[in-house]
Amino acid sequence: MNNSRFQYPPRSDRGVCLRSAYPFVLILFLLCIVGSGRSVYAELVDHIVAAVNQEVITSSDLTHAVALNMRLGNNKDQKTLESETLEGLINRRLLVQEARRLRFVEITDQDISAETEKLKKRFGSDKTFNDFLSEQGMTEQELSRMLGEQLLVEHFVEKKVGLFVRVNRDQVQNFFDQNAALYQGKSFPEVQKMIYALLLKRKTEQQLDQYVAELRSKADIRINPR
Repeated sequence: MNNSRFQYPPRSDRGVCLRSAYPFVLILFLLCIVGSGRSVYAELVDHIVAAVNQEVITSSDLTHAVALNMRLGNNKDQKTLESETLEGLINRRLLVQEARRLRFVEITDQDISAETEKLKKRFGSDKTFNDFLSEQGMTEQELSRMLGEQLLVEHFVEKKVGLFVRVNRDQVQNFFDQNAALYQGKSFPEVQKMIYALLLKRKTEQQLDQYVAELRSKADIRINPR
């Protein structure tokens, strides 16, 4: 799987660990790979760039996702960013479909509002945020839909993949011993949680890669030339 992944020690730390693994990475995994889910017959004006099991990803979906990535610090060239983002949108669409099919996660309006507020803070001010939406021709309702799907996939991946990923103390200790040069001057207890989070992130990404590859192998994915 390429870099367009959407961009979670004790249980209290696990949510943070799994979130850090989603830049499937966080910026790419959480902000750039969301799709519209409209029927292929419903879009008459906006150009369709891809269809995933009869649900479309439009040119405006891709443009908005790329713009968010660029605004939040992704410095890749435009062509590479568009290509990776489209692949990420396709992966996200597959996971949204699975989350809705299995129906064991729910996202509330309050969850979406909280995520919107977090994003606004990253823009620095309401004015900067609103100016960005205006420049992109995007409404806050459209952004809320994107963030809602983002949260749905986060929670779905946590339950479908993250809950079954295990890292034990011996694995953490072995990593510390084999990479002692990375932790010079640090004792094992000082870096134990950090290493745990790293190994958990890696294992979660590996499991997620396999899961998405399986979904892609069974899906009807069509990409239109641009």
